Amino acid sequence: MADVKPSQVVVQPSNKGTTAAIIYSLLRITSLAGDPIVGFFPTDHHYSREQRFVSAVRLAVNIVSTRLDTVILLGAHAEHPEVDYGWIQPGASLECSLTNSLVGVRRFWEKPSTQVAQALLAHGCLWNTFVMIGRASAFIEILNAAVPRVMYVLKSGRGALGSNRSLRHEEEAYVALHPGDFSQQVLAVSTGQLAVLRLGNIGWSDLGTPERVMSAVTRAGIRPHRPESGQNENLENLARTSVS
Repeated sequence: MADVKPSQVVVQPSNKGTTAAIIYSLLRITSLAGDPIVGFFPTDHHYSREQRFVSAVRLAVNIVSTRLDTVILLGAHAEHPEVDYGWIQPGASLECSLTNSLVGVRRFWEKPSTQVAQALLAHGCLWNTFVMIGRASAFIEILNAAVPRVMYVLKSGRGALGSNRSLRHEEEAYVALHPGDFSQQVLAVSTGQLAVLRLGNIGWSDLGTPERVMSAVTRAGIRPHRPESGQNENLENLARTSVS
């Protein structure tokens, strides 16, 4: 990231979960650019149909340019009753001139049991990719309602964010926080301000386990190199294969 301006790089003082991370980055973004459309993209995910995903992101940006108070989540077609993913139970269709795939959110299901996951799959529920698009002000409005204390703590040190003042202010703010999960703390209680854009079958996977990495490699038609037994290069070769 040598060619990126320091003011555009956000490094948290410590890891306090996704809620703090999202607030921390939003405060920096709004201090630099006012109220832009922003997107959050987990970096450990894979899309075997990348162009469909890119098109969906562009569509979501176009939608929120007119629906200023809405945050859009991208929901992937569920292929099996996965118990380690977050699920979205879609609500009624939302009127949108750009697409018929925009729906409301009825409920979130985080890492359900096998029985519940099977029911969610049967009812056409979606996998939550955790990709979110919306105006910065829309995110902040949701956060103010859902986690006012966390917002207050991080806003109190806003003057220090990205400035030349001591990092002690940011560190003190983070020390005062408990770890928090954005899905549970914010999304689950904010369904009225959320919409879901159905992605269809784009071959989405959270690369959280070696098995999922190998599945993505197989989908891509890549035959990974497997070193001889006894060598200590398994993880290194697997990483090279999945990245390439």
